[in-house]
Amino acid sequence: MKEIFLNDSMKELRLSIIFDGAESAEREFSKAAKIMEAQSAQVVTLEVFSAKWAEPAVEKFCKSSGSKFPVNWICPLDENAKPVLASAHITAISGGSAQTLETPDGSVAVKYDDGFAAYVRTFGIASEFRNDDGYLHTLANLQELEKAVGLFGCKYTDIARTWFYNDDILSWYPSFNKARTEFYRDKGVFDSLLPASTGIGAPNPKGAKITSGAIALLPSEKGRNFEVFEVDSPLQCGAPEYGSSFSRAVEIRTPKSRRVMISGTASIEPGGKTAFVGDAEKQIDLTMRVIEAILSARGMDFGDVVHSVAYCLRPEYYGAFKAWLSAKSVDIPHCPSFSIVCRHDLLFEVELEAAKKA
Repeated sequence: MKEIFLNDSMKELRLSIIFDGAESAEREFSKAAKIMEAQSAQVVTLEVFSAKWAEPAVEKFCKSSGSKFPVNWICPLDENAKPVLASAHITAISGGSAQTLETPDGSVAVKYDDGFAAYVRTFGIASEFRNDDGYLHTLANLQELEKAVGLFGCKYTDIARTWFYNDDILSWYPSFNKARTEFYRDKGVFDSLLPASTGIGAPNPKGAKITSGAIALLPSEKGRNFEVFEVDSPLQCGAPEYGSSFSRAVEIRTPKSRRVMISGTASIEPGGKTAFVGDAEKQIDLTMRVIEAILSARGMDFGDVVHSVAYCLRPEYYGAFKAWLSAKSVDIPHCPSFSIVCRHDLLFEVELEAAKKA
């Protein structure tokens, strides 16, 4: 488990677990529940990357946590594929308390305040809009996402980080990008903070075209004492240069901590083209070098990582990722997921968050 110190008595806890079947899911979630209890922690979000056979273990964990919180669930591209890639990531707080609210459509958001900033998190946003038009569905999802963070008074321009899990993403990604860009332009996002983001292809148990999430920041009840700003990638161009409206990374800084949230990152050349087409090992290596360069530019390294997700187009690519970690003597908490990256020739993607004391 990793910790982010929010103030002298309050911490954000991050726990990643990996399992390969219903039995091991039950075991790992049971361990996680005991860890949360031992820390007197309140769970604030749960991200699940698994087939539906993990549902009993997930439901038991949620029930044992004693309070409602946002849950995001994406499924593998093939539930029968081997090796099994299944995992979960738990975010919790200790030394403080969180408030939960819900929109009329059932979207859940949570807020906690460390005296410097108020953090608003939401996950599992799935619009009730059922038209198959990708452009219209994206707009509906973005509107519901804004409603969820708006439960606590946030505007979309308060959002620092987003996630979009789009079913069958490659068939309608241009429509998604067009709708997101127009929505952002209408909301003034390009004149404010362009959020870091992940855009991955994955089905979900709800059968929705998109399931999404976000982190937004507001001034603390004691006043505003934080900074949020975009971070460039030393080895890649900005994503807007090839039509995707997100920043490479965002940093949040308070008097007690610094955290860098790196967007979903893949094997892309400085000019925006895919690098090492067809070679998973080389794509993994470039991806991790790009991430390492971002961390280094912010005075961090892999030892500061609190959470990451490895999205693999084929399950066997996870073995290549683990081999890279072993060869580089890198040990980072991570969740593997069998998912589609947003280009047909990208085989692997990583999102990552790192933090250290200020």
